[in-house]
Amino acid sequence: PPLQIVTRFATVPILRYTRFNKTLVHLPSQRMTTKPLIAAILSAILVLSYSAQAQQTFKIAKIEFEGLSRITTDEVQTLTGLKLGDTFSEASADAAAQRLIDSGLFKNVGYHTNTVKDQMTITFRVEEAKVQTSRVVFDNFIWFTDTELIAAVQREIPSFTGTAPDNGDTVERIIKALQRFLHENQIEATVNYMASQDAPNSPTQEHIFSVIGVPMPICTIHYTGTKNVAESKLLESSKQLVGSDYSQKFVSLFATNNLIPIYRELGLLKVAFAPSAAKPEATATCKSGVELTLGVDEGLIYKWDHAEWSGVSAITSSELNTVIGMQPGQTANGLVLDKLPDAIHQVYGRKGYLLVRTKTHPEFDDTTQKVMYKIDVVEGPQFRMGKLILKGFAADTAKALNDQWQLKPGDIFNENYLREFTKKSMGDILRPLYFERRAQNKPAPNVKSSAPPNRQTLTVDVTFELTN
Repeated sequence: PPLQIVTRFATVPILRYTRFNKTLVHLPSQRMTTKPLIAAILSAILVLSYSAQAQQTFKIAKIEFEGLSRITTDEVQTLTGLKLGDTFSEASADAAAQRLIDSGLFKNVGYHTNTVKDQMTITFRVEEAKVQTSRVVFDNFIWFTDTELIAAVQREIPSFTGTAPDNGDTVERIIKALQRFLHENQIEATVNYMASQDAPNSPTQEHIFSVIGVPMPICTIHYTGTKNVAESKLLESSKQLVGSDYSQKFVSLFATNNLIPIYRELGLLKVAFAPSAAKPEATATCKSGVELTLGVDEGLIYKWDHAEWSGVSAITSSELNTVIGMQPGQTANGLVLDKLPDAIHQVYGRKGYLLVRTKTHPEFDDTTQKVMYKIDVVEGPQFRMGKLILKGFAADTAKALNDQWQLKPGDIFNENYLREFTKKSMGDILRPLYFERRAQNKPAPNVKSSAPPNRQTLTVDVTFELTN
């Protein structure tokens, strides 16, 4: 590229580059306005200077960064692939800038260089991208530890520490590194990738890498750390895992949905399972199998203390306490506490408060092994019965439904009554129609119901529709 003299005595000029949209562009270090003769002289000097520089080599003495805020200098320097003492070349500097762009961590990357004798300083100017990084999960690489897998990925991505950006090409590079590692260890399998969110509508996700094409049924299961729950009970509750292909993610979800409730019912409200550990196991009855170990930290057994309610006016605290159903000093049943928001909603729903919202905040006292709950309630408006709308029914059936329905326009709407009517009264009234259709070899009657609250009129129109 053309070079530009910065000072009269500079023997090697400064090179300035920037990268926008992954295109390298040369930017002059300063603007100059000259007369034609001066311009010609300067051009001649530039040519001589460039020729002199072309014959000289430079060692990288320092690598600097401008514009960093979230990412450390050491991490970015590792990303560049440049090392102090290496011979400088424009190709290596361009490649380093490209690696920074490809990492997905930066929106724009540029660099400029400066030299003192044969020592060169490279300064990268970066604009960090607003990217979310998430944890990487090695789901079923049962032949290796996470430390070994991280080291394998670092051969492709030196800065890798166990997380990856949610955009960019990092995922593809991790797949490439893991695939190569499997091949080197003579494991004929394919690396698969999926992104998994921690919960519905959660912004947090995990990058899950797994092996496919190799059977790995779970043969045996061991539990460590058990005290208050016998290992035999956990094994009995885990029988459906045996024989299924191993997946760390699936085992974690299984423990959350099937094992943690066992502990929470007994007051062990802080129980936690460690990520499962798995290793190959081959037995006569389970070839190419997996030996699974799950560690559990049971924590303390807590007793119920009390609940503190805020935002409550339509219903008394005493009435709401009956929903909890636990007296101070009793074992704090975590299953009851988990269902508390639904139970509160049902109490309010009986009195027409259909939009009630709750937030629960447990507070633990480990010294006394007690737990109390702070429960914030936003009651919302009270709704009343609007119209009963019947669609698709024969006249006699519609009359029977209308006569049976007890809520009249203007009555406080009872959400629980709607559920009970749908389950019991509707079934009783439609039973003759069901037998009639069965005799005619026709499908059973199907009824759709809807009861959307109208926030403007504070009424609820209930609709039942026979769809077949």
